[in-house]
Amino acid sequence: MDKETKRGLIILLTIVIVIMTGLGIDAFMKYKNKFVYEEHLDDIALTVDERSITLRELGYYVYTVEMQIDKQARLYNPEDPLDYWNTRFNNGVDGAYISEMAREAVFGTCACDLIYEQMAAEAGYELSQEEKTSVEETAQKLYDNMSGEQKRKTGMTLELAVEAGMRKALVLKFASEYFDDVDFNGYSGYREELVSYSGDYYKKEILSKHDVQYETKIYDEMKLGRITTGYSVKY
Repeated sequence: MDKETKRGLIILLTIVIVIMTGLGIDAFMKYKNKFVYEEHLDDIALTVDERSITLRELGYYVYTVEMQIDKQARLYNPEDPLDYWNTRFNNGVDGAYISEMAREAVFGTCACDLIYEQMAAEAGYELSQEEKTSVEETAQKLYDNMSGEQKRKTGMTLELAVEAGMRKALVLKFASEYFDDVDFNGYSGYREELVSYSGDYYKKEILSKHDVQYETKIYDEMKLGRITTGYSVKY
């Protein structure tokens, strides 16, 4: 091998090494920046007025929403439930994937519950001992039905399940009476829909009076349909 050929080969090998190194760095950076859900459990996920909720506390809503929608997903395509999760409704500007709608349901329902819980407390509503016992029993069943991996992934504890259950029970008790005296003239739809997290009445008359903030880092990275379902997917 003459000197020039040897020199050219060295240059070529150098270029290949540089390219491969660059690809390796790129792959490493993508891995490093990948959002690992369970590593952010104690990060703030959203705030409602002065109340902050961590991703761990949000786990109850993540689990219940995923389980509800996944039942539909398994009916839609038993061989590949993610097919349903990745279905897009309405291809227009307002269109969204099921996974995105589920994420909004998680954050929106939690914020809605916190607001109504606050309103219920201010109005003097409390749960009876019988109601509390019922919540504790339901929370125990929910917790027992969760796999070890689901508990690890969401950071769920029995205490958190009970806390969220108490909140929901108080909200339902409050809403069942409070909204009986509300005038819904000018709004179309069922009362239950209007006062839910996505309802027009709730958004205009209630949500607008509170400061609700989603933590962008958590919200943007959260991939519903893949957290507690056990699907082996890359995202």
